[in-house]
Amino acid sequence: MKKLNLWLFLFCFLPFLVLNTNTVFADARSDKIQQLEASIDQYAQQIQKKESEARSLANQISIFELQIKQAQAEIDATNLTISGLSAAIKEKERSIALEEKEITKQNGILSQYLREAARNDSGSFLEFLLKNNKFSDFFSDLNYSSNIQSSIQETLGTIKKLKGKLILEKTDLELDKAEQEQLKRIQNKQKTTLESSKKQKQTLLDQTKGQEKTYQQLLTKAREDLDKIRNQPYELAMGFKMTFEEALSHALPASQLTGVRAAFLLAIVKIESDWGGNVGKGNWRTDMPLRDHEVFLAITSSLGLNPDSTPVSKKPSYGWGGAMGPAQFIPSTWILYTDAVSNLTGRRPASPWNIEDAFIASGLMLAESGANKQTYASEVKAAKMYIAGGRWNTSLTARIYSNNVMAEATKIQRDIDTLNQAR
Repeated sequence: MKKLNLWLFLFCFLPFLVLNTNTVFADARSDKIQQLEASIDQYAQQIQKKESEARSLANQISIFELQIKQAQAEIDATNLTISGLSAAIKEKERSIALEEKEITKQNGILSQYLREAARNDSGSFLEFLLKNNKFSDFFSDLNYSSNIQSSIQETLGTIKKLKGKLILEKTDLELDKAEQEQLKRIQNKQKTTLESSKKQKQTLLDQTKGQEKTYQQLLTKAREDLDKIRNQPYELAMGFKMTFEEALSHALPASQLTGVRAAFLLAIVKIESDWGGNVGKGNWRTDMPLRDHEVFLAITSSLGLNPDSTPVSKKPSYGWGGAMGPAQFIPSTWILYTDAVSNLTGRRPASPWNIEDAFIASGLMLAESGANKQTYASEVKAAKMYIAGGRWNTSLTARIYSNNVMAEATKIQRDIDTLNQAR
């Protein structure tokens, strides 16, 4: 009897225990990610504060140490998020399979009702009346026929709801898989950033031997070497190669026209190129989602370009490519800004492959997200929205992206300030 009770307990409650355990793990993972994100934000604020202080050896070492901690926390958070997404993807795939099974079942029920309705409708009204000896039988058949019609409508409604739910679940699954793919690519960037910060810290210690005087001498030398700043490479996607000074000459007018800080704009466009490992390696026929084909053809036609020889970003192993130019606009987004860009430049039509148009379009898009306020918080939000759109506040990718953008913008602003001081 005790063995029977034990088996009964396991049969009834084991599934609940498994589900509950998965929920506990998911909650613990979510809590850990939130803790890591809080630490990452704290490191970012501390780095920003240190960057605004007078530059000293101790200050710079502290910045490197904070960057190292921030990069490690980002790696840990990314790993946890990928793990969580993997679990969510499996659950959504299971749910989708059940939905599809239920739709198949409902389609079978609908077919049965339709066959029954066809049999009832196959005879004439007189035959239908004559085959019933009693009026009660006649009305009973009428009710039966009416019930079949109601059942058909009810089943159709059920199938419609199930298909609507299935479409939403599949869309959500697509987004999760695309973000998982993006996060896996970001992992490599994070590891590179971590190693770079460690090397820079060690190089600085080797150069200065821990002496503040030596550090200040290096700093003075760097400030005096303006040509090095002007001529440092600023390479973008699609083969756009230029010096920092040339890039700045494009960013400053765009900044004046849109109100977005030039350093922030330069950082956005640079990060877009750096993160786009498949930039300019794709073809619209195979790498671009079908929904953008018509718009892409209209854009290339207006510019007199051959769509088959016009490069776009190649799609990764999951998700889609098809982004255009150095600022990586997808066709359906670019078309929203082309008239506004032309109104500012007088150049019609605007082109996503034109460096000036690309900078201005990026500035307009960022300004819409609040970057023209030129505060740290507004720029962080704008960077997140630039890459994640409506998912900006929930996407880990968006937060990592914004951190990289803000770090790059800080470096660029320092160079801009150095050049301005020399004038």
